[in-house]
Amino acid sequence: MADIENDGLLSNPNRAMVSPREAAEQRWGTMIAHRYRVEELLSFDEMGALYRARDTERGAPCALRILPEIYARDPEIRDRFLRDAEAAQVLQHPNIIEVFSTGKLDDGGVYSVMQLLDGQNLRAVLDEEKRISAGRAVHIASQVCRALGTAHDMGIIHRDLKPSNIVLVTEDGELDVVKVLDFGVCSHMDSERSGVSTIDKLVGSTAYMAPEQAAGEEADPVSDIYALGTVLFEMLTGRLPYTGRNDYDIMMKKGRQEAPRVDDLVRDVPAALADLVARCLAPRPDNRIRSMRVLEVDLLRSLDPAAPRAARSSSGDSDRSERSAATSLSSGSLLPPSEPIAAASHPNMLLASASMSAPRPTAEPRLVAPPPVKEHPHAWLWLVGAGTIAVVLVLFGPRLFGGEAKPPSEGPAVLTGVTQDVDDSTPAEPPKPLDLAIPQAVDNAGDPLVLAGRADLALSEGRFCQPSGECVRDYLAALREIDPKHEAIERLTKKIPSAALDTGRKALTDKRFHDAGQVFRCVQALAPETPGVKELLAEALIGEGKILRLMKAWDELAALLEEYEKLGVKPGFDPLVLKGQGMAGKGRWQEAVDAYAAAAKMRSNDKDVKKALDEAKRQLKAAGGK
Repeated sequence: MADIENDGLLSNPNRAMVSPREAAEQRWGTMIAHRYRVEELLSFDEMGALYRARDTERGAPCALRILPEIYARDPEIRDRFLRDAEAAQVLQHPNIIEVFSTGKLDDGGVYSVMQLLDGQNLRAVLDEEKRISAGRAVHIASQVCRALGTAHDMGIIHRDLKPSNIVLVTEDGELDVVKVLDFGVCSHMDSERSGVSTIDKLVGSTAYMAPEQAAGEEADPVSDIYALGTVLFEMLTGRLPYTGRNDYDIMMKKGRQEAPRVDDLVRDVPAALADLVARCLAPRPDNRIRSMRVLEVDLLRSLDPAAPRAARSSSGDSDRSERSAATSLSSGSLLPPSEPIAAASHPNMLLASASMSAPRPTAEPRLVAPPPVKEHPHAWLWLVGAGTIAVVLVLFGPRLFGGEAKPPSEGPAVLTGVTQDVDDSTPAEPPKPLDLAIPQAVDNAGDPLVLAGRADLALSEGRFCQPSGECVRDYLAALREIDPKHEAIERLTKKIPSAALDTGRKALTDKRFHDAGQVFRCVQALAPETPGVKELLAEALIGEGKILRLMKAWDELAALLEEYEKLGVKPGFDPLVLKGQGMAGKGRWQEAVDAYAAAAKMRSNDKDVKKALDEAKRQLKAAGGK
């Protein structure tokens, strides 16, 4: 049978006498679409037969999914299978299976061809291990959020998310990389909404299905969030949130009562994570988290011991969180936290997508929940009044109390009359900054999986070397002490320079020069050989220096100029002028003359620089210099 051309097996006279599984087994050795040779039946379930096959044109193995004939007879099911399998081809997300092609068989059946990789589906993992750690569960669920968030952005709802549709593979040395399967039987948000159709009977597993979906309503993104909440619940507790005598009993319970809390069943789950699971499993869709993007951010933050309790979030908090997530996570892109396991090869359903890295989120300000404050019913009036008084005092205080408001200093960076600004006092030198290469202690640094997740979150939020004890540098140092061979150490160490440079460049573009300087200092301390980091730090220092000049903060400017010179970057016109201003402000006239003279050589026709140079020479001579 090795080379039989038989797309539909219609030639078999005993076809009607065998069971669907036996019919699926009989496809061994047959050719599909005159190209794909069936080699092995990997699994058979309500979603049809999944085969290991070989693409005879490319000579490469692949996975072949054939929709059950009973469903393929229905034009609606068949057309939707093909349409949404084609949509999965467009998704091209690293956490979603890659679909190569789709087509129809001679007997009216339909198929899709996908990439084949070794891995283990989450159902097999849970059957073997019963439950998994909070860190690993968040690592897996956050990648699912990334995948489904991208699908939702394109209007595609999965509708049947469950552990058997989540496969864990090893990719580029990283373990527990998620691949979400079976988008070929999903629903499209723009599809016809004509009540409960045949497809509604096909898609969805009772244990993981949202109550409104079971009631016949059209599935939407929060239906997938409910399913993911159920998967999370099972990963963390080793059991499902609802059990019953039959499917009807289970669905009735889902609609009538809240799910039990995760932290009431197990003790080692952070309260913030338990809150998130509870919100995902809310019976009413309006009470659930509204977006996979928001859920991904909240999941990663829930591993931090100082994370705010998710259950306290009001609808306004959810909106703010969603806006933050929208800017920090684009196109499914969450650096996935790496909390790996020793995943064994498994023979079942071995699918995965292309091995490209997920886009990384841009840095966002870290949200820290303030301590609860007892609100006074009219507290806002006092705040408005106090704020108004403060503004009036700042703007009009000098005039009201006999002083004269001085306009802020504006104009070109030149430099006449600097003698009036010299401060003859000798203020204490500003404290030297901490050595950014030296890690600081991390609180609650016991679990390497949690540490790796916190390091990934810090990287995504741009916390590279600060704040102390809550940054990538410190998390990696703690991880090295606990588990020196942990895969996250090498992976994150490689990613820090490029991620930090991107964050720093964004800060430069936004003219946040101090923030940019801190990021570039961190890169220079942790990876000094990074190309271009000295030049970028120099640019940030000059930008911050110009602000200090306007503030006449001569001591801080002098320290900044000293740091600039240590970089060994050849100074341009602006840095030389800034140095001249800074040295004049400090009364160090010889250095001011030298700086202005070098700037004047670069631009001999600049009258302002020439005037500043003449003034510096006059002051130097008056001070007894040459």
